[in-house]
Amino acid sequence: MVLAVMRESPNLKDVTNGMTDAELEFACKAKIIWSRVQVYWVSEMYSFGKCLRYWARFPRVLPINVFSDHGVGLFSQLFPFELESQANVHFTWHPIKERRYKDLADKKVIRIIHPWVSYRRLRGIMRSKTPNGTLVFFSHSTSQQKWEGHDSETYFKKLRELPDKFQPVVLCLHMHDINTGLHKGLRRHGFPIVTAGNINSTDFVDLFYDLIKTFAYGTSPSYGSQVAYCVELGIPYFFLGEKPKMINVANTNLPLGVVPEHYDKYHEEYGKKAEELFRVPVDAVTDGQRAFVESLLGMDSQITRWQVSRILWRELFCNWRAWCIVAKNVSVRPLRRLLRTR
Repeated sequence: MVLAVMRESPNLKDVTNGMTDAELEFACKAKIIWSRVQVYWVSEMYSFGKCLRYWARFPRVLPINVFSDHGVGLFSQLFPFELESQANVHFTWHPIKERRYKDLADKKVIRIIHPWVSYRRLRGIMRSKTPNGTLVFFSHSTSQQKWEGHDSETYFKKLRELPDKFQPVVLCLHMHDINTGLHKGLRRHGFPIVTAGNINSTDFVDLFYDLIKTFAYGTSPSYGSQVAYCVELGIPYFFLGEKPKMINVANTNLPLGVVPEHYDKYHEEYGKKAEELFRVPVDAVTDGQRAFVESLLGMDSQITRWQVSRILWRELFCNWRAWCIVAKNVSVRPLRRLLRTR
């Protein structure tokens, strides 16, 4: 299991020591344990499917026939691949997205609480009582897009010069960057490096929280989903360094070349608010920061776990043909047993 990399490695009894190259690479190339019954990849990656099933008490052997947001973004529009999906339901946690797309004829956009938050609370995952150091979230690339301006010597100099209360500083890299070997090049800066592992693993959420809960602070050059996850857990977060530029190489959902900093007026408004709230380090999460991320995480949603459960069951039976195809790839015995009990 991916979790074994952190919990059993002698180097990681204190995560501020970092991981070896071999441990980083093992964590990101570990066996994929995505749900065998996945229908839409977005609803399963980053343990979303696991958390939705746990919260809504939806059986692990059944597919989730809804689409969902990719992360906790500041933007409020649906991208082409989301609009074009065959799912009848799209789960979002953004406060504007549901309202912006309420008139869609072929898709219902429903705002729920982020499944990670529900999962964290039900599992009783809490911040360490003795947090230490600063976890740096390195802006991650993909095969289709990359970042520029986040890996300058000036940036790493700023990290080294952070006051003692922020030390030690540890770099956290995404799976995509580990798989391209970026960690080997960054070793020259002298910082310990860690990762939350394979994003396709159902254990990703557990490893992520195991990692961040031990740190006193979180930082990055600009906003990312991790800001919301850290602040919601009670970890002070701040931006450091120049905001990097995203370069789109092959993503058909975005313009090629340098991607505009803001997609529309709503995105610009949220971006400016994030800069205002997180550009200056604080020693405790402020009321304004918490309110900002809790809204982005859908924590004021009125949709209950039982309503989510009904939606999942409804979409399962509305897509029974696809279910029959999926059922060929899993044991039918637990399915029959499940149906007899309902």
